[in-house]
Amino acid sequence: MSTARQQPPWNQPQLHPESASRLPPLKIYNSLTRSKVPFVPLDPIGRKVTWYACGPTVYDDAHLGHARNYVTNDILRRIMRDYFKFDVEFIMNITDVDDKIVRSAFAAFLERNLPLLEAGLAPERYGEEAEKVYAAILNGAALDGSEKPGDEEAKLKMKIKTASSAANALTKVSCAKESILSETFYNDVQDVLLEYLDSIHGSSIRGEDRTIFTKLTKKYEDRFMQDVRDLNVLDPDTVTRVTEYMPEIVSFVERIVKHRFGYVTSDGSVYFDIGAFEAAGNSYARLEPWNRHDTKLHAEGEGALTKKTMEKRSAADFALWKASKAGEPSWPSPWGDGRPGWHIECSAMASAKLGKQMDIHSGGIDLAFPHHDNELAQSEAYWHETCAHDHWVNYFLHMGHLSIQGSKMSKSLKNFTTIREALDKGDWTPRSLRIVFLLSAWKDGIEITEDLINAGNAWEEKVNNFFIKSRDVVGQPDVAPGSADNTLAVALKSAQDAVHQSLCDSFNTAGAMYAISELISKYNIADKSTIPTKHIQEAAMWVTSMVNVFGLNGSAPPTPTEIGWSGIDIPDAAKPYLYPLSTMRDSLREAARAKDGISEETLKSIVEIGTAAIQRNSGVAEAEAGIYKDVLLDFSTKISSLEKTNSISKEILTLCDRVRDVDLF
Repeated sequence: MSTARQQPPWNQPQLHPESASRLPPLKIYNSLTRSKVPFVPLDPIGRKVTWYACGPTVYDDAHLGHARNYVTNDILRRIMRDYFKFDVEFIMNITDVDDKIVRSAFAAFLERNLPLLEAGLAPERYGEEAEKVYAAILNGAALDGSEKPGDEEAKLKMKIKTASSAANALTKVSCAKESILSETFYNDVQDVLLEYLDSIHGSSIRGEDRTIFTKLTKKYEDRFMQDVRDLNVLDPDTVTRVTEYMPEIVSFVERIVKHRFGYVTSDGSVYFDIGAFEAAGNSYARLEPWNRHDTKLHAEGEGALTKKTMEKRSAADFALWKASKAGEPSWPSPWGDGRPGWHIECSAMASAKLGKQMDIHSGGIDLAFPHHDNELAQSEAYWHETCAHDHWVNYFLHMGHLSIQGSKMSKSLKNFTTIREALDKGDWTPRSLRIVFLLSAWKDGIEITEDLINAGNAWEEKVNNFFIKSRDVVGQPDVAPGSADNTLAVALKSAQDAVHQSLCDSFNTAGAMYAISELISKYNIADKSTIPTKHIQEAAMWVTSMVNVFGLNGSAPPTPTEIGWSGIDIPDAAKPYLYPLSTMRDSLREAARAKDGISEETLKSIVEIGTAAIQRNSGVAEAEAGIYKDVLLDFSTKISSLEKTNSISKEILTLCDRVRDVDLF
């Protein structure tokens, strides 16, 4: 990152006397300063918080990379609302007019995207030739032969895969001796075929006939909303759609032109004048000034369909309004039929809903430049006369992206797993995915690794067992008077302080999760016979409250009425066997992870817990207890039969995971 251009000064919002006493000591990492700064809302009372979040561009199903963004947004929103007790007005946009949606002509797919292949290559020879010509890239090398492969290599692999799917389908059709389902064929070739058809017939679509585009976007908007609801993401208070704000967008552009920060070209497009904006004393690229001259990022921000023009006053000037070509959706404007530039959409909609300033704007880190920097510039240009040089956004929050094999997970790259696939296959649950995000810093990129998955599973299991045990203990007689101690009460207060300190430290959820885990650890090793039931109940209710705040328990409120989260109810017939099994697993896992390993004596004493439970008269009918009793017996037998070898600890951990993930389900 170049430091030649520094971020301009940021003005701390004014602290109002009425709100000084009620505001928490919350600091937020602000992308406008690249540092943690005190959070002070615009509301003089200090209660209301206005928040605009960039929503999806709806042209395909949402993937786990989107889940990272929207679940993390949801976590921060819930903490602000349910923990810090702010009245949050949360607005999210839907981009239903965008160059990704309006497909560009693609008649010469191989020639344009895979130029190393010979022209006119037959589909039957495609696979062999592609593997030969692009062998280095397919085997994981970088384009320049030196650096680690990243997005560029992923894009090239995506293009090879797209062409391969079409080539295979065409080859299969030409060789087939029986009919092939047309649906299967067109699914395989659609990425090439649709763009080819668009190149031939696209201009025949009337621009004012937008149903061909809106039908697609409505479908994927509905699917997106269902996907994130399945991940327990709260609905926005307000959803804004670009197609519903065209008059406001046109007026927004008109005002920027009136302020002489925009200019019209001969084809009816309108561009933002960065030079005039800066000459007036404003700062362009507040978020990432070091990327200001990155032509590649500027080009990506303009979209694939943007027409190159020699009339731009500067190469970095970006489109406020794009003149539509034949076959593209269009709306009337003073400059002719066209559609809005990508960046102006959010500026106009957010300003229409929240006015000249807002507290928080959020989105994925990949949107920081040029999208969010252009948003800031054009919004300040719009509000210039009424709030010159004031910040349009006081706090910019950018969520780290999700990586897969060193490359950002992206719909455009097609290197993703959709949310639906992940949930349907059972790879993730809404809770397990959210826990992984909670264990990571919200502003940092994360790569899903086996270690991270294991850490998430361990945290979930630990909390699960704590809820089960505490529920059971709370229903039993209290400890004898005089024998009680305050160990758990002291640990609870320490955990509460640690969580508060972590969340005030720019939503450090990883620190908060660790504090909760430490409280449970202290409970697990404590002498339960000396802990008052009241203290156990208070600790369990507080942990329940925190998992509710984090969105780990469905729609449960932050002030719970009962201990635990969904999925922990155990049948009475299972309790005499599952409780000993849980105790055995916890003891075995702890012993197996010990530095010195597990001794034969320790192993024998732990197994006796299960043996005693099996032999004890549980009072449960054999027909009802059978499956649970059998699982405990089988687990005890397998553990007992392990031989003392160097791998015994690993084998114990494997059996512990199996009984949880397979035998009990």
